[in-house]
Amino acid sequence: MVALTTAAEAANPDMIGAAVLLGWGLLDCFFGYRIFRVAVALLGALVVGLFVAGLATQWFGSGDLVFWTSFAGGAVLGFVISFAAYLVGVFLAAFSFGYVLVLGLSPVLGTSATLLVGALAGAVCGVLALVMQRLFVSAATAFTGAFRVALALAFFLEGLDWQYYLRSPEQVPALIAGRWWVAAVILGLGLVGLAVQLRTAPKGKKTEG
Repeated sequence: MVALTTAAEAANPDMIGAAVLLGWGLLDCFFGYRIFRVAVALLGALVVGLFVAGLATQWFGSGDLVFWTSFAGGAVLGFVISFAAYLVGVFLAAFSFGYVLVLGLSPVLGTSATLLVGALAGAVCGVLALVMQRLFVSAATAFTGAFRVALALAFFLEGLDWQYYLRSPEQVPALIAGRWWVAAVILGLGLVGLAVQLRTAPKGKKTEG
């Protein structure tokens, strides 16, 4: 009984979530461009599905049937909208790339300046990504994927509350400033992931940009 309890505690939601975060980060880091359009659609499906389910439970009650039926309908709608709005996803991914890169400068710039410069860098990257889609989508997915991997590793190595930093991105500069190895993982793994993505470009297609 004690062994079963220990095993159940070990497989807690935080650990499962961190494992998913790690796998998602690696997938994005090395295969981000190939799966980007589907990833954007799946994210849209999740967000719209949860939004519609939340509205439905407020209007019609909180039963399982209401939740899952409304979630399924909203997910289908979100998938279609997000798949069609590909360029929006490109801009957002490149914005994240510029923001994550600037976070590494937090020890030099300070937290407030880093957030401002990160937002400006993200906006510039987002605009450039619309012109040079393959290069920027590959870079964006490589470095944001590396960031997720770093968060997951911090959980497994130090018990870091990875959910806190996903919910509060303004705290990420302090995380990087306090843990040099997190910045090293983001930069090193991101560069490797970018190189792999560009090297494995589909035959017959030149890298844009």
